[in-house]
Amino acid sequence: WPGDVGPLVTWPLVITRGPEKPRMNLGIYRMQLLGANKLIMRWLSHRGGALDFRDWTLKRPGEPYPVAIALGADPATTLGAVTPVPDALSEYAFAGLLRGGKTELANCLTPRCKENELLVPAHSEIILEGYIDPNEMADEGPFGDHTGYYNEVERFPVFTVETMTTRKNPIYHSTYTGRPPDEPAILGVALNEVFVPLLQKQFPEIVDFYLPPEGCSYRMAVVSIRKEYPGHAKRIMLGIWSFLRQFMYTKFIIITDEDVDVRSWEDVIWAMTTRMDPRRDSVFIDNTPIDYLDFASPVAGLGSKVGMDATNKWEGETDREWGTSIQMDASVQERVDSLWDSLGIHLPGRKR
Repeated sequence: WPGDVGPLVTWPLVITRGPEKPRMNLGIYRMQLLGANKLIMRWLSHRGGALDFRDWTLKRPGEPYPVAIALGADPATTLGAVTPVPDALSEYAFAGLLRGGKTELANCLTPRCKENELLVPAHSEIILEGYIDPNEMADEGPFGDHTGYYNEVERFPVFTVETMTTRKNPIYHSTYTGRPPDEPAILGVALNEVFVPLLQKQFPEIVDFYLPPEGCSYRMAVVSIRKEYPGHAKRIMLGIWSFLRQFMYTKFIIITDEDVDVRSWEDVIWAMTTRMDPRRDSVFIDNTPIDYLDFASPVAGLGSKVGMDATNKWEGETDREWGTSIQMDASVQERVDSLWDSLGIHLPGRKR
């Protein structure tokens, strides 16, 4: 973008391990090029890599922190890195589930990364190994981000590259980011199919779950449920916010009944405008963790959330007689459909 401050690595698969932790963490954190072997590691404080780095600095203050980076990993491993899997599950193991086969890994070459038992995807195009000096920081940004805005300048740790290995004739993997729809937004649509079974395992009453790409792929969720009791929608809102770490960045959650297609704004807006009272059916929560990229929040990394109950209301939720939605009788619909040909009207998509 015209206002970008410099070259940027957009799809680095960053591999870290906290001190004495049994599992590695995989994450995608963009990296600004500073020099021949220097890159700024832009990981936000809530992210797994940043948490591993924090634990290292507390356990081994002042010591360089080993980090490995894969560029051009296979699609399943990349998808595993951006999916907020439960903390007990390795992203490499999750990638194996997506792929239908175990993730092939290789040992690192540098003593630091080998000592920290970091493993990298064996079929990556490019591998960078190095370290972060806890005392070396640099200003990062501005860059055009997936939100559609330039992010503010912030200080982040600097990654020093010690070794680079590549395949023969490696392909450099990058991506385009900007106002949705962009490539990360389309990837977010694919992740919907991963989130649905994960959520249904914890909340079997969930019918569908959708992260609209227009909402930056995670800032808004629309959920349909089989409602079973008064207040059910509010339970689902609170459950989703606390289920996976990624969902603490979701500012808006809309809950609908199962008759609403959550992937259709026509359905969702109809449900919101006919089944919601704004005061009764909105849940506001203040001072919660929020996306650091969200400059709309009053404090960086801390803001509010709102849940909206767009379900039909049950006794106990309203004192009024609730409306019954209009449904066309099937026999009438069939009779009308049978008349089209005799009237000389051909409807697109309808067989004669």
